Amino acid sequence: MFEFTEEHFGQVKVLHLQGKMMGGADTQAMHSYLAELVKGDCTPFLVMDFEDVRWINSTGVGVIIACLTALRREGGDIHFANLHDMPQRYFQLTKLDTVVKIFDSLTEAVENFAVTEVT
Repeated sequence: MFEFTEEHFGQVKVLHLQGKMMGGADTQAMHSYLAELVKGDCTPFLVMDFEDVRWINSTGVGVIIACLTALRREGGDIHFANLHDMPQRYFQLTKLDTVVKIFDSLTEAVENFAVTEVT
C-alpha cells in the first residue's frame, strides 16, 4: 500500500510518502494529485520525503518524472529527502539522481529552496 500526506513550509510543499511506490491505484492517486497541483494555483517547489519508502519501481519513477517535467515547465522544481538504500540505488540506476537534488534531511531540502528563491 502507498500513501502520502502534504505539509507546507512557506513556498515549499512537502509530500511525506509512505509504503511501496509500485503503481496501481495508490500511485495513480498521487499522480492525479500532482497533475492537479501543477495545473492549479500551486507552489512550484516540492520536496518528496522518502523517509517511509523502502521500495520503488519504474511506475513510481515515471510518476515522479512526469511531475518533475510539469513543475520545471512552470518554473518549479523537486528535491528528494531521506532516501533509503533501495530507492537511492534505483535513482542512480535510472540517472534520476543526476537531475534531482537529493538531501539527507527534510530540513536541508526545504532550506535549499529558500536559498534558491533569494538568489
